[in-house]
Amino acid sequence: MSKWIIVTFLGTSAGTPTKTRSLPAILVQDNKRFILLDCGEGTQHRLLQVGVSVCRIDIVLITHLHGDHVFGLPGLISSMALLGRTRDLTIVGPPGLKEMLYSSVKFIGSLPFKIHIIEVKPSNNVVTVIEDGDLEVKCVETIHNVTNIAYLLQWKVPLGKFRPEIAQKLEIPTRFWRALHIGEEVILDDGRVIRPEDVVELRRRGPFKIVYTGDTAPCENVVNIARDADVLIHESTFSAEEDPACIWPQGHSRTIDAAEIAKKANVRILILTHISARYEGLEDKLLQEARSIFRNTYIANDLEKYYIEIYP
Repeated sequence: MSKWIIVTFLGTSAGTPTKTRSLPAILVQDNKRFILLDCGEGTQHRLLQVGVSVCRIDIVLITHLHGDHVFGLPGLISSMALLGRTRDLTIVGPPGLKEMLYSSVKFIGSLPFKIHIIEVKPSNNVVTVIEDGDLEVKCVETIHNVTNIAYLLQWKVPLGKFRPEIAQKLEIPTRFWRALHIGEEVILDDGRVIRPEDVVELRRRGPFKIVYTGDTAPCENVVNIARDADVLIHESTFSAEEDPACIWPQGHSRTIDAAEIAKKANVRILILTHISARYEGLEDKLLQEARSIFRNTYIANDLEKYYIEIYP
């Protein structure tokens, strides 16, 4: 059976909203979960427009605590409470997230659900923050003028067609079949080591990966966490015409910076977001700048959906 990831861009502006772009928020949906990447002001309204209740959100990943990325979160939590949500909610973000949420919640009142807050200690090493069945969420610090966390979402997926007749011939117990199908090496009770390629006709290697940078200047940490990713969603606040000596100290990137990162990391698809209001109507120009370096580039627009088949 096919499995799809749906990426919906709820807000794609930088700093301030425009007539066509709301503040940063991205909805990632698999067959089990709804994951929100950042939560700028206006996120609830965008969720209504795409037909997703706030109560369906399972995980919120906050990149940093600048207002355009996080000021929609107290309202989101308040609406969840008003609608009678009872399921737990997990929120991950940088240091200071707990203080911000505790300050907000005291004005909301008693919540009918629990919030699990995970504050990420800034690190240049990639660390795992969530392991939930087939999904693993990892993160790393990037370069911004406050602590910013880039996230890697990766799903264990079948690597191809499983060959049960070969597994039976090798006398592999059925309890090991699922692990082999999603790419895990197993050790049988008799000590034999079985590799996935021994019983799977490989169509892809390794997990399906989506990386979201939040705000960042060009950064080797992003290259490392995005290595061979299927989708890289990279901030692209400015045009290639801007002076990097002015842009990079602010902790932001140009179109060509994001494209260079995508090229270095050998990603499949680059999607640019966090577009400054100064480029309203000039998106084609921005796109051509990036595509001059990395051809498989797209610019996100509000309410746009990307349907990505991660295995056939």
